[in-house]
Amino acid sequence: MVKTILTLLVLTSAGLAQSSTDGPFSGRNPQDVDFSFSQAQISRAEGFYSQTSALASNVASSASVSFPTIRKEVQEVNLTFTVTDHHGHFVHNLAPSDFTINDKGEPPERITYFESQSELPLRLAIVIDSSDSVTYAFNDEKRSAAAFLRRILRRTSDLALVIEFNQEVRLVQEFTSDNDLLSHAIKQLRSGGETAIYDAVSGASQQLVKVKDAQTARRAIILLTDGEDNRSHINLEQAEEVAQHNECAVYVMSINLAGRNGEQFEHAMKELSEVTGGTFLDVRTREGVTNAFSRIDQELRSQYFISYKPASVSPDGSFHRIVVLGPRKLRIHHRNGYFAK
Repeated sequence: MVKTILTLLVLTSAGLAQSSTDGPFSGRNPQDVDFSFSQAQISRAEGFYSQTSALASNVASSASVSFPTIRKEVQEVNLTFTVTDHHGHFVHNLAPSDFTINDKGEPPERITYFESQSELPLRLAIVIDSSDSVTYAFNDEKRSAAAFLRRILRRTSDLALVIEFNQEVRLVQEFTSDNDLLSHAIKQLRSGGETAIYDAVSGASQQLVKVKDAQTARRAIILLTDGEDNRSHINLEQAEEVAQHNECAVYVMSINLAGRNGEQFEHAMKELSEVTGGTFLDVRTREGVTNAFSRIDQELRSQYFISYKPASVSPDGSFHRIVVLGPRKLRIHHRNGYFAK
C-alpha cells in the first residue's frame, strides 16, 4: 500500500513538472491536467521508491545509535583551613602535596584549585550581642569591632554587614565596603534585653549567602556574646546546620570580663566554632577584645584554600565528614564537613 501511494505521488509530481514547462498549467485549469502515465514512467517511479526505502532504512538504522549522555558535574567542594605549629604560629609555605584529604572515607577524585594565604574575597557578618548583660563591656566591643573592620576590609573586594541581637535579631547595616557606614551603625547600637544567640547565627548565615558572587568568596561570622542563649527559637545543633549549609565559619568571642560565663555556655560556643571551621576566643580583659580581633584578622589572612572533586557524591543532602592531614606536629583547623547539594 505504501509503495503504491509513493509511486503515485512521484508520478503525479513528474506530470505536473512536465506541464509546468509550458508555463503555469499552460493556460489550462488544474483539473484539465492529463494524469495518465506510461509503463516506463511507472517503472522509473517504482525504482525511485526502492531507493527511497533503502535510504529510509539506513536513516532508521543510524537513528538507533545511542546519543551522547549529558552528565551532571559532581559537586566541587571548597575548603578553607589554617595550619599552626605547636606554638600556635601560622604556617604559610605548604604545598598541595603536603596534605591528605579524606571525604566521607575516600580521597578526592582530583584537586582543582589550591591557594596559600588566600586572597579570595571576604563576606563578613559582625554579630553583636546587645542584651542587658553586656553593658559593662559594650563600648569596648563596639570600638574594637569598628577598628577590626577598618583594618581587614579591602574596599575593592570585601563586604561586611552588622547585626545586633538581644531577644530579637536586627540587621542594622546591609552589605557594604564603606567603613564609615559600618562604624556609624556599630556606634549607634544600644544595649538591653535578653539573648538569642542561635537565632542570630542562623540569621547572619542566611544574610551572608544572599550575595551572588561571580567567584568563590569566604564567609565568616564574628560573634560577640557574653552569656547563654535564653530566647532563641532554634537550638545549637540547628544553628550549626544552617551555618554549615551556607559554608559560614563562626568565630566566637566569649566576652567574660566578669568571669560569669558557665561551663555549659563555653562548651556550646566551642562546638559552634569548631564544627563550622571558626575559632573560639575567651576574652577576660578589655585589652583582650582588641587582641581577639587581631587574632581573627591574622587567621583570615593566613588561610589556605583548596577545591576538589569528591570521589563519589550525590546531591541528596547527606553529610560528608572531612578530615585533612598534613605534616607531623602541625595542627590543621577546618570545618568538619558539608551537606551534599
